[in-house]
Amino acid sequence: MDGTIRNILLSAIIGDALGSGVDGFTKGHIHARYRDMDDYIDPEEALKGRLDMWRKPGLYSSISQFMLILSMACARRGACIDYFGRSVAGSPEVSGYGPGVFRHPDGIEQNFISRMKDEQEKSNVPTSPGVRIIPALLPLSFRNNSEMEHMTDVISYVRLFTHDLPTMASSLLFSSLLRTLVRGDNSSSDPVLKSLETSSAMAEAIESNSAGIFALAVNPGVLIQEIRNLSEILSGIAAAGTLQTAEKNICASVNKKLKTPIIRATVNMPFALVPYSLAVSTFLQNDSSLLYHAAAEGGSAAALAALCGAISACHRESAVPENLVKNLVNRKKILSLADCLFGNAVPAGLMDDFMRSEASLTAKEQEELRARLKHGKNKPAKKPLTQSEKELKLARHAVESWTKLDKAKWKKEKKRREKDREP
Repeated sequence: MDGTIRNILLSAIIGDALGSGVDGFTKGHIHARYRDMDDYIDPEEALKGRLDMWRKPGLYSSISQFMLILSMACARRGACIDYFGRSVAGSPEVSGYGPGVFRHPDGIEQNFISRMKDEQEKSNVPTSPGVRIIPALLPLSFRNNSEMEHMTDVISYVRLFTHDLPTMASSLLFSSLLRTLVRGDNSSSDPVLKSLETSSAMAEAIESNSAGIFALAVNPGVLIQEIRNLSEILSGIAAAGTLQTAEKNICASVNKKLKTPIIRATVNMPFALVPYSLAVSTFLQNDSSLLYHAAAEGGSAAALAALCGAISACHRESAVPENLVKNLVNRKKILSLADCLFGNAVPAGLMDDFMRSEASLTAKEQEELRARLKHGKNKPAKKPLTQSEKELKLARHAVESWTKLDKAKWKKEKKRREKDREP
């Protein structure tokens, strides 16, 4: 792993930590509360009584945890995907927190953790889309292997979490793009145009290795079609003149296959978020606050900022503001780990040491959350009204409204009559 790859890894982790604080917020809510972001934020004031969603400022989530575990798996000999799965299966538990050491995983991540820890459930892989697993696979981009071996790694990794083909196609594009950017001269490359070239080459590679792809339990023809669909979305970004137009084009393309249309590209859909990360990385390519812009987009902010951090670090040495490096939680441990991976010197016991460290961090965050819930004002969830309760509420509102109106009319009429009686 060379210095550029080390910077990519750190940029993605810091992007995750920055976006994690506002993950799930709307763009408007973020801008109304924080205006211009210039550091990690404490989301407590913006949660409106929902303190159970609080996250520690500057602390990375399961995206980076999976990324670092996969990095250590890739640094050793043998089948890295199998070792990755075994490492997750052997991860320690954290008292009172279901996902164990892994912080704030989404549905398919939680499903994966549960299946890895339960041998009988390992075959029950969902078909749900997932964007958080895509930035976490970046270590697979930098292995010194053949194109087919690389595709095998990515497909095998994605199939641990989901059988969703758009997620798989997006993962292949992102990983292959990083692989291309790091290996070439990218000082003036355009991420969107480069991704179009990469998607075309990837479709050809799948077609020429169709037997090998089929052996991985994936239909190569369907996968190629998904990659072409993704290329069509990327073409819409390339034709856009602004980031806002690019987002509209992404939503318009994605909505062709949706019953419920989307209006933002930051949803948990790979064909929306991955192209949008490329759009952000292209239109804000020379902006030093690119990561802040990515996090402020809201939605799947942690995944978006992690993707943008990785892409921007491919052609910029200092893609991350210095204060974000300085204020990153567990900074010394992360930098030390990155240096170990950077020098390909992975000592025995590093994985166990990392897991213990993460278990401690997760336990401390949960302890701090419990303290805030104890002293804060957390609104209880409202019980949904029954049909009879809804009808009673509507009838009461109608009666009260008519009573007030009648009373006002009566007062007006009374005053008029009293005036008429005056001599």
